[in-house]
Order: sequence, then structure tokens, then C-alpha cells
Amino acid sequence: MSALRQPEASATAVQRLAGFVSDLSFQDLPEAVVENARWRLLDMIGVVIAGSRLEAASPIARVASQMGGVEEATTLPWGRRLPAALAGFVNAAVGHGPDYDDTHSGAAVHISNLVVPAALAMAEATGSDGREVLTSMVAGAEVALTVGMAAPSHAFHRRGLHATSMVGPIGVAALAARMLGLDAARTAHAIALACSQSAGLLQGLIDGSQVKQLHPGWAVQAGITAARLAAEGVTGPAEALEGTFGFYNAFLGRDEPIDLDRALDALGRHWLYPEAVYKPYPSGAWNHASMDALAEIMATHGLSADQVEGVECVVPAECIPIVAEPRDEKLRPTSPYHMKFSLPYSVAILAVLGRAGVDDYSEEVRRDPRVAAFARRVRCTGDPALPPEGFPARVRVEVAEGRVYESDVMEQRGGPRHPATPDELLGKFRANVTPSLGAAAVDSIVQATRELAAAPDITRLIGLCTREQRQRTQARRAPSGTEV
Repeated sequence: MSALRQPEASATAVQRLAGFVSDLSFQDLPEAVVENARWRLLDMIGVVIAGSRLEAASPIARVASQMGGVEEATTLPWGRRLPAALAGFVNAAVGHGPDYDDTHSGAAVHISNLVVPAALAMAEATGSDGREVLTSMVAGAEVALTVGMAAPSHAFHRRGLHATSMVGPIGVAALAARMLGLDAARTAHAIALACSQSAGLLQGLIDGSQVKQLHPGWAVQAGITAARLAAEGVTGPAEALEGTFGFYNAFLGRDEPIDLDRALDALGRHWLYPEAVYKPYPSGAWNHASMDALAEIMATHGLSADQVEGVECVVPAECIPIVAEPRDEKLRPTSPYHMKFSLPYSVAILAVLGRAGVDDYSEEVRRDPRVAAFARRVRCTGDPALPPEGFPARVRVEVAEGRVYESDVMEQRGGPRHPATPDELLGKFRANVTPSLGAAAVDSIVQATRELAAAPDITRLIGLCTREQRQRTQARRAPSGTEV
């Protein structure tokens, strides 16, 4: 592994980020980081394909198709080819629909739903090989997460800003600039331009509207566009992050303790991407520890949902405005998407159904009186002393005769200290992909991602992820004269 170049003392933040991105080579990446990137790619492809079955997916794909343009990259699993920025928009927006995409708990960013759609789109547009896909994914992820980690934990969310779509354009611009072959100077301009595209309000979590799932899509579209503008010579401010009217001062104010130098100094030394948490449930990350704690209590003591008289979920105070308030709205979700950001409803789904998969956040379940009744028995309490990192929860379950059972889950399952196993990740991928592409496609895609570092391009992988490929495979297998 080669040593990354040290930045000049006078370099601005975007220049330091650009230097890291430009200097990074596949050989610089520890094998564990490469292996992590392969698993993230596989997981995110599965989540995008699962998202294509949800209500908002078809309108998103339809609008992008109506806009048209140069056919550079593929929308999954439809197979429609669009300009790279638009294809990336579709895949990222559709992929955020299930809310099953991984999350870095410190930065509170859905990181793979930024870098995977962006890397796939840019790889098709530029003809990049598999090694470049993996290296650019890591580069973009490290940039986005570094920008996020420089701010106080969950600072963007406390202001009603979606951290994913705040840092997303910045990380994607870095990734796209690299895949376009830009030098460090133009990469810095790409990153700086992208800072002016940071946006995303969390108000949609209050009423269940679908706008939040568009945020990663817009971030990918903005980042790719910024890189292409920089390639044509368009410039951005050198102090786009730390300047008087820069990213941090504009969005977080001058009173927030930003530690940008510390975050930048860790680039290439401490890898942030492997710390992202794979989601065990397709809902807001704040729900998961409470769901796991309740499941553990019910399994250990042989409880049914009817035996549970009350549940108290004690969570970090930052959690309450996102998935617990306003309580009336969280107890009466207006859509399946709204249910994903209701802690009482997510706990109730798991308790009543014994599971909480992609297809369980449905209109049928939303109208199930058993789930609604259980949700009303769930109380949510914010504890300011409980740190937000890891999305922890303490759960108390009350049953008959005053008996109380307790369980503490101090870190969401799927993270570095409670990692998802390969079998769990493969099971999740299989469940996400099979309904859309069939069982045979699952094994083929898994194999293609395992071999990606040796692939000259990603044509084969993309083809395996589309319905067109499935239809061609079925046609080859069908007896002569059989309609498929």
C-alpha cells in the first residue's frame, strides 16, 4: 500500500479533500476496505431493486424518462438508459424508498445510497473498470463522511436538515470528478460547486409525504453535474466549506463547534465507510434498537402481542422529533412510507406480525386494527444522557400482574460492534431481489460483485440487474413456441 501525499499547510478544506481523491489508488485500499465496498455494492443493488416495487418508484422513473437525453447509464431494474446524472437520480431515489439503505451513525448519512448509484452511473458513462468503481466508491464515501463527521453529532438533523442530502452532493462530486479523470485542482472546484447544492428538509417525516426519498437522488444528480461543470472549467469558492458564508457557517451557524482539521487529518488513516450500519429493518434507523429489544424480550419470555400491556422505549433525545412526535401523527400514519418513521408503529408491526420486512410496510398493515392497537400501547421517552451514536434504546415491556421485562440495545444491529454476518446480508439481498428478477439472478449478481475487481467494465453486472436480462434468460430457457 502506497503512502498518500500529505497536504500543504495552506490548502483549504476542499483542496485537501480533492488531493485525497486524486491521489488515492486501488493499491492504497486495505483489503478489508475493498471487501467492505463489495458488500456495500451488493446490498445497495438489492435495496434499489426492492425499492422499484414501491409506490413512488414508477413516477420517479417515468419523470426521468420523460426528460430523456444522452443514453449513458441504466436505471435498475427497468433497463432504461438515461444521462448519467438522471440514471443516478432514479437509482438513488428509488433505493431510498424502502429506507433499507445503510447508515453511518456518527454522520447520520445513508452513505451507500449516494456512492453506489453514482459509481454505477459514472462507470457506465466513462467505461471505468471494476477496480475504479470500488476505489471511487470509497473515495466518495470518505469525503462525504469526513464532511459529516466534522460537525457535531446529528447537528444537521437537529436543525431539520437531512444529513444525507447535505453532504451527499459533496461526496458524489468527488467520486464523479475522479471517474472523469479530473486533476486535483478541478476536483476541488467540483467539490466546491457541489456545496451550493446541499439541501434537504426533514419536514416530510412529520406528515409522511414522500419527499425524503428523493433526497439521495437529487444529491447524486447534483454531484455528477458539479463534476461535469468543473471538467468544463466552471469554478467554485476555495473556502466553500469553512468560509464566512461557507457550508458550515451557512447551515449550522457560527456557534457550532466544527472540527474540520481533525476530520481531514484522518483521511486515509481511519476509514469511515466500513463503520456504516447495515439496516436489519426497512425503516428509520432510530426504530431498530427498540425493535430488536422488544423481539428479544418477547422471544425470551414467550410473549404474544396480546399479552403485552405496555411498552416504553427510552431513546436519545434527538430521536424523539424524528420518529416519535407529533404523537398523534405517529399513531395515525397516513401511508406505508409514514409508518417507517413511526417508532410506535414499527415496534407494533414487529410485535404483531413477528417480522418487519419490505412488504410489511404496506397499506394492508397500516389498516390492521391489531397493529394500530399495539402502537397505542407504545410510549417513547427521550433521554438526553443517552448518546445518539449507534441509535441505542432501552425497552421496558409490561405484562399482566405488574411484571416488567427489560432489555438494553446500545448499538443498532448491523454495525461494527454488532456486525451483520455474510449469511444475513445474502439473505437480505435474496429477499430484496428475487421478487423482481427471480432466484437465478441472485446468484449471478453475487458472483459478479465478487469478481468486480477483475472486471474490465460493469456491463455484465448491470445487465444482470435488469428485467430485460431476466426476460432474455427466460426466453432462452423456454421450449420452442412457448410464450414467456
